[in-house]
This record gives sequence, C-alpha cells and structure tokens, in this order.
Amino acid sequence: MATARCCPADCALRSDWEDELRQEKEMLEQDSVITLLEYIKLLDHPLRLKIILMLLLRDHCVCEFSYIFQEPQSLISYNLKKLKDGGLIESYYRSNHKIYKLNEAKVPVIRKIVTSVQE
Repeated sequence: MATARCCPADCALRSDWEDELRQEKEMLEQDSVITLLEYIKLLDHPLRLKIILMLLLRDHCVCEFSYIFQEPQSLISYNLKKLKDGGLIESYYRSNHKIYKLNEAKVPVIRKIVTSVQE
C-alpha cells in the first residue's frame, strides 16, 4: 500500500510526487469515470434504483412495476425511458407487452454499484 504524503516537501524526489499526481489526475479524467458518474446520477432517483434492483432478479413489464410501486404508469414509464436512454436497460416485446431487462453489457457495472451501496 502506498504511503500518503501531504505535500512535495515530504517527498525526497519532487518529480516522483508530480508524476504520481499527474497519473491520478489523468485517471480521474478518463471517459470511464465520466460514464460511471452518469450511471450514478441515473440511479440517484429512488424509483429508478428500485427498478434496477428488480431487473437484477428478472425481466419485468410496466404493469408489474406499477403493481409493486403503487405509482402511475406514466411515472414508471418516464423513469424507464431515462434508464433506457442512459443505456442501463433495454426492452423487447413478449406478445402485446413491452418487457424491460438490464443491458447485459452494463450488468457488471450495475452489480458493482449496487454492491458498494448495499455494504
């Protein structure tokens, strides 16, 4: 584990300290950090987080969300659209029902976020 330093005076080699900070700054500016921030913003709404938690278990239709949350279908549809536009969920049709599921490519990221929140 790296030792913490509070300023360049604590470092024997100032260039080492500057290199470390430059690397940390570059890491925080990567697209992956920005994308993660967008996902966290999407999950910041209680209803959207609950929808994601349900979708971690299985695919659902709007009527099931309405039944569970006792919220109007329009509110649930609005939040599903936000999640879909954000790339976290996808939809497909089964008979006459539109079914929502997690975007398989995002499941590992979603699980990490949810796990870190639950701890």
